Amino acid sequence: MMQRRTFLGGAAAVGALAGLGMLAGCTAAQRDPNQIRLWGVGGDSRPVEKKIIDAYGKVAPHVSVVNSTVPSNGTGDATSIITAVRGGTAPDLWYMDAFSCAQYASLGLLESITPLIEKYEDSTFLDQWLQFSTDSLSLNGQVYGLPMDTDTRVLYYNKRLLRAVGVDLDEFDPKNGPPTIERVLEISQKMTKKDGRGNYTRLGLIPWDGEAWAYTWSLGNQATFFDDSNCSIDLTAKPILDAYTFLYDQAREMDFGKVDAFKATYEPPNHPPAQTSFQGEQQGFLIAQPIVSSLEKYVPNLDYGYTYLPVAHKGDKPYTWSGGFSLVAPKGSSMTKEMWDFMKFYCGKPGQDIYMPAVHTVPTQRDVLKSTNPAIESLGLFVDQLKFSTSRPPFPVSQIWWDSMAQAQDSVKLGTKTPIEALETAQARVAPQMDLYCPFTLPKGFGGTGA
Repeated sequence: MMQRRTFLGGAAAVGALAGLGMLAGCTAAQRDPNQIRLWGVGGDSRPVEKKIIDAYGKVAPHVSVVNSTVPSNGTGDATSIITAVRGGTAPDLWYMDAFSCAQYASLGLLESITPLIEKYEDSTFLDQWLQFSTDSLSLNGQVYGLPMDTDTRVLYYNKRLLRAVGVDLDEFDPKNGPPTIERVLEISQKMTKKDGRGNYTRLGLIPWDGEAWAYTWSLGNQATFFDDSNCSIDLTAKPILDAYTFLYDQAREMDFGKVDAFKATYEPPNHPPAQTSFQGEQQGFLIAQPIVSSLEKYVPNLDYGYTYLPVAHKGDKPYTWSGGFSLVAPKGSSMTKEMWDFMKFYCGKPGQDIYMPAVHTVPTQRDVLKSTNPAIESLGLFVDQLKFSTSRPPFPVSQIWWDSMAQAQDSVKLGTKTPIEALETAQARVAPQMDLYCPFTLPKGFGGTGA
């Protein structure tokens, strides 16, 4: 599940960033060009990353990669990188959430890699990655990173629970297209059970759980989040308002407090990976990114499937969206040919061939996507959806935009604000921040269509 993010922003960030260029410039020239400092991945993926580094060592034995894992207070937390850039200790490369790239670049925390592309590569260099993945790493015509992995969102369903309420599983076969929201909610009502005190013991779809963000439903409504013609964000636009109204109505109908108590019982805060309400079969539907490897690890006997996200009307085209990670060069990076060659290896076909099958995430490099490796082929629908997927728009105020939408979602779930009140509050927070960066346009395909 995506966690709520924090970001050092506004006046505090501007003050913290004063003088970055001077400090960064001093240290880059003093570095050994044959040593690359990397802030890499953590957790279970770290041994896989070491295999990439070891493989590169065979290609370039004269280059050493010093790899560190830097703790963070959140996916969008910039504290560590601000401190490193100010102190002249930033790494050459940093593995980070691609969504944060545009905002970090707008604050002067990242180096543009466009000069390296222009110096060493041909005009088709970026074409080897999915377009939305490179678009998400660009700002004002400059590229600030190379994409690594990605994902797509799907609707998971419990086959046993569907059968128990008389549903033909063919109805949820992806070859039959996306199910409708109305049908999923209808089945969810049949799945729902309560104890003698009226507490939920089983639910179907919780429309705000997992990756079922209001943003997700807004995409399904064909929302456009930015107008290139006048450099504006309108969070009160009808497709977005309709998505928040849907969540507001569902939270009232289902009684948000009782749903919250249900989640606290079967999927409590800080729960172990094996303890979720979907894995425990207390929840029949879940919108999420690829969690297949986790399900296979913790509940190998769970009888489940997955299909496209629910749509408003039968026959509507499927939709989804993608996140992902990337390598970027923080301000003060050496920006050497040696660094660039390693960056290309890591994010290109050699690195993704090693990384993706092992960690069960979706590649962004087109040749790897065509791989006959069983681990890649098993991703099935997650890969098939890439042809119509998008990423969240790479705004220079991306974190403020996302946090404001998430706070609005919290308000409508709790019922403390109506949908329009919640979105007007979000708009009042985001719009003045965005105005500071105008004129501005998103990469082609975002501003005009929102996808």
